[in-house]
Amino acid sequence: MVHSKEIIIVGGGPAGAYCAYELAKQGIKPTIFDHSHPREKPCGGGISPPLIAKFPFVEKFRSNGLTFGSFKIISCIKTEVMTNGLETGFSISRRYFDQEILDMATQNGAKLVKEKIVDIQKTENSWILTSDKSKYSSRCLVGADGVNSLMRRKTIGPISKENLAITFGYLATGLDKGKATIKYLAEIPGYIWVFPGKDYSNIGIGSELKYGRRLKPILNAFIQSHCSEIKISSRYAACLPSASDPEFFKLPSSGTNWILIGDAAGHVDPISGGGILYALWGGKLAAEAIKNNDMQSFDELWRKAYGKTLEERCNRKEDFYDPLKSTFSIIAGLANKTYFWPS
Repeated sequence: MVHSKEIIIVGGGPAGAYCAYELAKQGIKPTIFDHSHPREKPCGGGISPPLIAKFPFVEKFRSNGLTFGSFKIISCIKTEVMTNGLETGFSISRRYFDQEILDMATQNGAKLVKEKIVDIQKTENSWILTSDKSKYSSRCLVGADGVNSLMRRKTIGPISKENLAITFGYLATGLDKGKATIKYLAEIPGYIWVFPGKDYSNIGIGSELKYGRRLKPILNAFIQSHCSEIKISSRYAACLPSASDPEFFKLPSSGTNWILIGDAAGHVDPISGGGILYALWGGKLAAEAIKNNDMQSFDELWRKAYGKTLEERCNRKEDFYDPLKSTFSIIAGLANKTYFWPS
């Protein structure tokens, strides 16, 4: 038996859940399929000032996170800068953050189905989805199923290795709340983050996929010299989109009856790896395209909203991780308050 659903969103992370919320607010009740959210993720959980400015509702989550009074930034050549310029941002548990967005969607009428989609097939006028329990059909399909998106593979193909990054890190306790740090690497392009949290701290490292084997020893050496007092409770590793070629953003993210958003679309800052802002933004624009019964218009919408920013960040990526140029970028970014938080 095939169950029919008007609109299916595959993935209940921030992109999929916020898209569902925006649709549900307008009386359009999508069905979200996700067997695993919410969960802790290999992510620093940084809620940046630009994210708060674009989506002010996230401010209500601050009391469940940790606001940093000061923040240390260490360049590739070990220049250290202490700043209060990022004090309006905060860090938060991704399990909590994702749950809140998902609750916003379901409380407004979206339905969550805790099943794993294992296959997607396109027919002439619709999609057939097979879960680990049943089969479903839908005329409209939104892929918000992450970097290894099944939906992406069925439409435009997987993200190439050249446009992927990898993160490795630890959840830990015992870290001084005043030790919020970003350390840019000299050995490889990338950075280490230290984000103290309310109940635990997140300490991780990220770089291009080809440097994956080097991440753990570099991070462990940093921990030994900067925060050896921590007690590690668990570790994580994961891939994420990180475009190295600006042409990546010319690939379509939508068609006549499908849309890709968030990590599935590759809409992640190529330098910082920050994806929460673009997950929410893409989800909102996808809902607009669906409401207007023109899913293919999503490409025009996201390119106009933030496409040029992603391309510009991609073009700056190599220079940003150059030891001398990156030190200048840190000083200039702090001076004009345009510096980012990885999220």
